[in-house]
Amino acid sequence: MSECFDFTRCSNSRKVYIHPMEKRFEESPQSVIYSKILKHFQESEHYTNDPNEACLFLLGIDTTDRDVRSLNYVKNVNEYIESLDQAVWNNGRNHLIYNFYHGTFPDYDDHNLNFNTGEAIIARASSSENNFFKDFDISLPLFHENHPYQIESQRLHNEPKEEKRRYLASFKGKRYVYGIGSGTRNLVHHLHNGDDIVMVTTCKHNNDWQYDRWEYDDLLSNSTFCLVPRGRRLGSFRFLETLRSGCIPVVISDSWILPFSETIDWHSAAIVVAERDALSIPELLMSTSRRRVKELRDSARDVYDGHLRSIQVISDHVLKILYKRIDNHFINMQ
Repeated sequence: MSECFDFTRCSNSRKVYIHPMEKRFEESPQSVIYSKILKHFQESEHYTNDPNEACLFLLGIDTTDRDVRSLNYVKNVNEYIESLDQAVWNNGRNHLIYNFYHGTFPDYDDHNLNFNTGEAIIARASSSENNFFKDFDISLPLFHENHPYQIESQRLHNEPKEEKRRYLASFKGKRYVYGIGSGTRNLVHHLHNGDDIVMVTTCKHNNDWQYDRWEYDDLLSNSTFCLVPRGRRLGSFRFLETLRSGCIPVVISDSWILPFSETIDWHSAAIVVAERDALSIPELLMSTSRRRVKELRDSARDVYDGHLRSIQVISDHVLKILYKRIDNHFINMQ
């Protein structure tokens, strides 16, 4: 932050400025999610339409999907950035760039967003330890476009009753037969016993007759632990869905920086298992005490309700992290 962020812009302001879209860029794809993020900031008390009084800056163009094979991939981001007032762009300094998907077939592992991000802070899902600037970038959760937008007045799930949790652990999703992520998904497949551990996997090369027998939401709401193995990328929609259901996530995704790890103690709300140790998960979960299960479940519920329950809450927490860094800078300057 000290090398790539201009704190003087924030000495008297915590305002957010969103770069406008010229007419020639208005036909560029814009996802529902990014539209909602921008809408929230525009309607918040933090918004300003004057770049001179802004502390933080957002791009008007959508950068959330940088998979070049995706229909939502925006090709002309560099051209858009070049069209901005370069004194305001300032090589990306004090800019926050959102990204949910990076890389493409076959490895999906390239964190290059295919445009010049300059010195911007990257708020990214599927953040890897290998490409993450700690205390600068921000790790986001991956969420669907139908994730609640507004802050709801009450908790999204009630305290789950232990007797209603029929399964110790569950997972339902794709089983890749080759490529990145396939090793982990294959290990998960072999944990299935059809009784207290339900691992339902399928892929286009292998139609598993059991797949339709198990209903996804029912598994989430009736499992004590829900496995969150990596897919083609490190992050997964399943992580937030698991938390929302009141299930305890078991993360199997080496090098993944969990969402908002700068402010959330995930040790108290999730179990993280190395991919190579996936086959030991049943033994690990069966040896977890009821007291520890309750602690994990309570903490996971509080984390979800406090930080992840809506797009508004997620967006505000991004600002909270940045403002805390800024405040700490000025405190240390005294």
